[in-house]
Amino acid sequence: MDYSFNATGGYRVPTGIAGLDVQLGGGVPPGATILILAEPGANSDIFAQQFVYGGLLNDEDVFYFTSEHPAQDIVHEMENMKWDVEKYLEDGNLQFVDAYGPRFYNVLPKEFTTNLSAKDFLKKGTDSMNLLKATVTQKRDTKYRGVVDSISYFLRGYSLNTIVDSIELISSIGRATGAIHLILMTSGMHDPITENTLRHICDGVIEFRIKERGSEIERTIMIRKMRGMLVPNRTISYMVTQKGIELETTTRVL
Repeated sequence: MDYSFNATGGYRVPTGIAGLDVQLGGGVPPGATILILAEPGANSDIFAQQFVYGGLLNDEDVFYFTSEHPAQDIVHEMENMKWDVEKYLEDGNLQFVDAYGPRFYNVLPKEFTTNLSAKDFLKKGTDSMNLLKATVTQKRDTKYRGVVDSISYFLRGYSLNTIVDSIELISSIGRATGAIHLILMTSGMHDPITENTLRHICDGVIEFRIKERGSEIERTIMIRKMRGMLVPNRTISYMVTQKGIELETTTRVL
């Protein structure tokens, strides 16, 4: 597994988003739990997929816990971006944990559920929070990273204290193993106390924002904090291309 070394004496794990790694001096601290707080339409899903692929290219195993989208849809989206993940799925380096499908097993027409595997059938009665905890506490013998997409789903059905406990569990495992975890959250969907609480307990916070500027839409990120690091004191513009999220490398006055 590759680490970068910056002049401050800290090792960094590359995220897979080149422009972001440049801004962070090579990547993020090992073991960091990072909150991605994004407005709808800000393409945080592409960021998460790029983060996944970056981990695979960095010889890490990756798990992707999805409660918002079918796992196969995410695979198709990644393939459309030319991120070939099928071989990693076949080799077991990439694991999708589908908490989306079990939510609808009891309401879908029978023809949609007759082809369930035995494993999926057993999962249909599983509590999503228990499934998340089982995923993050699973013993792994190799370096890895994980994505939770998204914590907003859990906030609709569980108390804030329960969510805080689960993120603290993820953080403790990250610190023990060196694994980095990405937690996605939808900005504006929850009250300010909830958003600030999650900002506080996560090691890093990256916010995705959209602003109308005349007839154009401007997309920017703000690295609010990153454990043990001085973060850029400005917002950074980014574009979404066929290569994924690309950050501007020149300073702009916004």
